[in-house]
Amino acid sequence: MGTAIQKNVRQFSASYLIKKVSECFDSIPDHRPNKCVIPFPNFLKSAFAMMHQKFDSLLGFDEERLDEICCHNLEKLYHVKDGRVPSDTRMREVVDPVNPLGLKTPFKELFSVVQRNGALQAYAFQCGKLKDLYLLPIDGTGLFYSGTCRYDD
Repeated sequence: MGTAIQKNVRQFSASYLIKKVSECFDSIPDHRPNKCVIPFPNFLKSAFAMMHQKFDSLLGFDEERLDEICCHNLEKLYHVKDGRVPSDTRMREVVDPVNPLGLKTPFKELFSVVQRNGALQAYAFQCGKLKDLYLLPIDGTGLFYSGTCRYDD
């Protein structure tokens, strides 16, 4: 672990990074004409929690969302206000029309935190005309697979 990272380990904790994402969601304007019972950021925070916790589907998340422990985690870790978590249908209706450009803000915020703390230096890439770029190692082999499908060559 580099020196810059060691000095700012708090900024790399999961709770800190999730809080930064949550703060970004608070600043995205509500596109709904009337203010509704569930605050708009709760939709984005719930969708983020669902993806972050790797629920296999919206329905799977919907079945868990009212569980006391799940509600507590959504409130305390993901900053979902008052435990108001939308149903899967309502989440689709509200999140689908959101302009994806507004959702770049959390990514930019996290990227900025990591960049400021020197964590990207190990991934710097410069070759020929390619300058000031970063290599991003990704392993998606365990994310999407089927235990029933099999491909024979």
